[in-house]
Amino acid sequence: MGRSSQSRERGTAVPLAVFAVVLMLVIGLSMLSLGTNMRIYATRNGQQIQARCAADSGMAKALWELNERLRTNPAEIDAAMTSGRIADASFQLKAENETLPNCEATFSYSTTTADVFAGLDMQGLTVESIGTCGSATVKVYALAGLQGLFDSAILVRDRISLMPNTLVKGYNSADPGDTDCRLQIGTASTLADRIPMGPGTVVNGDVFVGVGANPQTVIGAGGTITGRTFALDRELNLPAVTPPSLSDWGRAVSGKGETITLGPASSGTYSGIDLSQAGGNPGILEIRGGDIVLHVTGNINLGNGCELIVQPGSSLTLYVDGDIFADSSVGFNNQAGHVKDFQLYATGTGSQTFNLKAKSSVFGTVYAPNADITLYPGAEMRGAIVGQSVTFKSGCSFYYDESLRDNLDASDEGVRFIVKRWREQ
Repeated sequence: MGRSSQSRERGTAVPLAVFAVVLMLVIGLSMLSLGTNMRIYATRNGQQIQARCAADSGMAKALWELNERLRTNPAEIDAAMTSGRIADASFQLKAENETLPNCEATFSYSTTTADVFAGLDMQGLTVESIGTCGSATVKVYALAGLQGLFDSAILVRDRISLMPNTLVKGYNSADPGDTDCRLQIGTASTLADRIPMGPGTVVNGDVFVGVGANPQTVIGAGGTITGRTFALDRELNLPAVTPPSLSDWGRAVSGKGETITLGPASSGTYSGIDLSQAGGNPGILEIRGGDIVLHVTGNINLGNGCELIVQPGSSLTLYVDGDIFADSSVGFNNQAGHVKDFQLYATGTGSQTFNLKAKSSVFGTVYAPNADITLYPGAEMRGAIVGQSVTFKSGCSFYYDESLRDNLDASDEGVRFIVKRWREQ
């Protein structure tokens, strides 16, 4: 009886042992399979990430190449542009199977005629970038277009002061029939009351404030804004402007009660501009005979009644390292009548002060990211302004020329390619 019971126990133990071995084998194989699948998933996921990084890197390099070609050969870009946008299919970028450093991924990029951005109210150069790593492939598209220094009507790092009865409005010199002019003004600051608005002030457009700021805190409540108010979603890029290499005349331009005329042959570097009255006659600096470029390393001083006049058929591009001081009844008089015929750039290494006055309308652009700019009571300006701060005294009128944003030339100061739209496949 005892031997029979032991025999049955041994007979039961063997199948249990076999079952346990099989179960452990199944579990082991499952764990091995799970580990293998996880490694495959991790590898594929890693390859996908590397391929995406490669595609993004290819697009960044394509944009860099575009801007290098813009810098070294703007005529090539201009020849391929229509109304400030690349429209010539013969304009090409191309790179194949370039290696992304420190990984196994490669990228290729080229221009493409694929209608990826159909339906958008903008044109540009469509660039395709393909990143590859192992079995993973990522393809991205970007619409690269030109951006100038004057996308905004008024742009400051700190403060825009709009005193009572200031008007900010848009127009389009390239299309006088355009009655739907879009404009925006704003500050990169996030501090309170950076855009005070006096009673009767009207901004016919949008107003923006710095990244993450509350528009209601930054913008004053004294005026009327017809558009929307919003906070930027990225920091502003205000590139530095460098004066071109010019002949150094080793002197200042001085006029005391007389008219001094400068033409294209007088382009160059001067130590200053000083206009003053003498014998009841104002000092006048007249720009005549074509395009002239001046680099002023010191200050510009305009005495009572004195003017800097740009005659029709001429233009002045003025780079100023110092400050601009203006007495009463003086100013910059662009009789040529187009905003691009008078361009003022602040090129000093520190803070600057620009006092802008005029006997009538000022047509022109001012790019002075480190300058405090003041327009005096009753002044009227047409163009665009970039500054550290801008103050409009009571009753000023400012008209933004929309063509500064939409009709760009590759030779414009500070123009660059940016990604205007992005799509991934």
